[in-house]
Amino acid sequence: MSAADRFRRWQADPATRAGLLGALWSVAPSYARGLLPRSPVDQAITTGVIALANYELTATTWASVTASVAGRPGNRPSTERRLVAAVGTVAVGAALERLTATQARRHLGAALAGAVGERLVTAGVAGGATTTLDVFIHRAVGRQRGIETTLLLDATVGGLLATATVWARNRRAHRFGLVDPDRPAVLHGTPRSLAQAVLAGGGAAAAITGLAVIEQSVAESVTALVERVGGGESGSAGAFVGHGVALLATGAAGLAGLREIRARIERRDDVVEPAYTEAPSSPYVSAGPASEVRFADIGKEGRRFVLMALTAADITSVMGEPSREPVRVVAGYASSRDVTERARIAVRDLVALGGLERSLIVVAAPTGVGYVNYVAAEAIEYLARGDCAIVVPQYALVPSALALGQTRAGERLQRLVLAGITEHLSKIPAARRPRVVQFGESLGAEVALDVAGGGGPQTFAAMGIVAGLYLGVPFRSALWERWRDDGAAVDPQGRLVLVAEPNEIPPGDATGRHIMVVHHDDPVNKFSYQMAVQQPWWLGEPHSRPPLVPRETAFRPLTTFVLTVVDLKNGMNAQPGAFRRRGHDYRIDAAESVAAAYGLPLSTAQLAAVEAALRRRETEWAQRRLVSRAYADAVAKIKDTLTSWGDSTVLIDVADEVRSSGASNSAAWPTSLRSVFGSLPT
Repeated sequence: MSAADRFRRWQADPATRAGLLGALWSVAPSYARGLLPRSPVDQAITTGVIALANYELTATTWASVTASVAGRPGNRPSTERRLVAAVGTVAVGAALERLTATQARRHLGAALAGAVGERLVTAGVAGGATTTLDVFIHRAVGRQRGIETTLLLDATVGGLLATATVWARNRRAHRFGLVDPDRPAVLHGTPRSLAQAVLAGGGAAAAITGLAVIEQSVAESVTALVERVGGGESGSAGAFVGHGVALLATGAAGLAGLREIRARIERRDDVVEPAYTEAPSSPYVSAGPASEVRFADIGKEGRRFVLMALTAADITSVMGEPSREPVRVVAGYASSRDVTERARIAVRDLVALGGLERSLIVVAAPTGVGYVNYVAAEAIEYLARGDCAIVVPQYALVPSALALGQTRAGERLQRLVLAGITEHLSKIPAARRPRVVQFGESLGAEVALDVAGGGGPQTFAAMGIVAGLYLGVPFRSALWERWRDDGAAVDPQGRLVLVAEPNEIPPGDATGRHIMVVHHDDPVNKFSYQMAVQQPWWLGEPHSRPPLVPRETAFRPLTTFVLTVVDLKNGMNAQPGAFRRRGHDYRIDAAESVAAAYGLPLSTAQLAAVEAALRRRETEWAQRRLVSRAYADAVAKIKDTLTSWGDSTVLIDVADEVRSSGASNSAAWPTSLRSVFGSLPT
């Protein structure tokens, strides 16, 4: 028999066929609109992940069903038994979904049971469809078994199910209206991105097909092993174990991948950037000449923060009013592993740098990597006319996604810093005491809000905090969750204010108010781990959904979770200097929100000047980082090449050559960039 004949006669087992049909059925829902558009490459990867997961789950579920109706160990169920099992599985799954529907939104256990029911329905339909095809094609028509009468036919049925899913979604869109029709599920791509998407999609299809073959091989190997050990046929039990092993192996590979990603990110972020190699010379920032904090102890984001501080001259040129030198304090994560000592360092630095002599002290909870939005920090300094101090207590030095387990330490650190500041202020006459406010964005907003502990916003006043601004509050904030569930009980005085943009902030005295700015399409606010099985609050009845949330999109366990994970990635895409109100980008809201939250005066002309300055400075610093990195890489390559020649002598002044070429304005270069070239031998 030729190889082509062997390929045509290859037969998949029932679980593999059901899994393939379930995977194809899931392709259409993977194209549902999420909170934000996806690139073609994102979509290809998303479809692959969803199809792969559905293949694994459907195949394993149907294998367990067929094993349970096989009768004696070692038996394989008859066609009739498989058909009855399929009908029974669908009935049990549908009943489970129906019985848990009313409680699933409130109780995770009920939601999990409903997700199991949904999985049983999928497996029952897929297993029943493949069995029915067998009866029709191989018994009624009499065709010989082969790949074209099994897997290829299953693929056709899967395509029909996917088509029906798309038709149902279009019907929902027609019925409930298409919110923001200019926001598609998938963006139009460039030729390059479309080619990448085709490669990614083809790779996903090949992976699923390969998985089908590998899984069946694993199942057959497990069957043979069980039979050798048990001395008899294992039947459907071997297939069930084989598919279960493949499912566990996929999960283990995913966890290993996440661990490797974390390790690489930690190594990547523990660097000194070429644009920020020298400690600051300003006596008003941490790591400067008046500070006890070491430059090496504040991390990449801390170094950026202190070196990017505005000066009084910068502020005056934009605001048109006399200004002071603002103070920036960073309590470096590496300065002490002890949270209490790190808080003491923060307060001591605040005192040493003159922070208590400013009229406004902003305790800014950073994100996990120690980052505080540069645009927001500069907006504070502009609007306060420099008469302010920003304190950043770092509780981690890894991206927020990897720092979720460290937020409790962040809350404790924030409380200790606030307590230390309050203690010092108690020794100052009330008339001269600065106001203390909070700021937080993303994971920093969670930390800043949750310093209230089990109390409500009234707790902030007891801690000496007179106002707060929280951008992009994440779903994990305990105070946010309690307030959203029962705002009247948590905040009877109405001190917490939620808006989607600054112009929605009600006028009035800023004292005592804590303003949360959360975009309607911000996935960081709407994401949750429970979404893998439980319908989120923002995907309720179509007409009850927040603006910008698609009304035609139906909740589907696992699929909705994966789509929202992609939204998380895309929600934080930001181009330097290009401010827009979308996703988790709050730069466009910074200036007006700061003015309203902290009661800082701002005229229309000053707002325009500040907005222009914020965009200009962000673009300039981004260019400096890019140029510095590129030239540092070039210098390293030059040195390597010279070393390979056996002579490291440079006969020309590279820095002078570059400056004279007009490629960059040397006056605008950071000192550290000039030092890169200065390090070359001449």
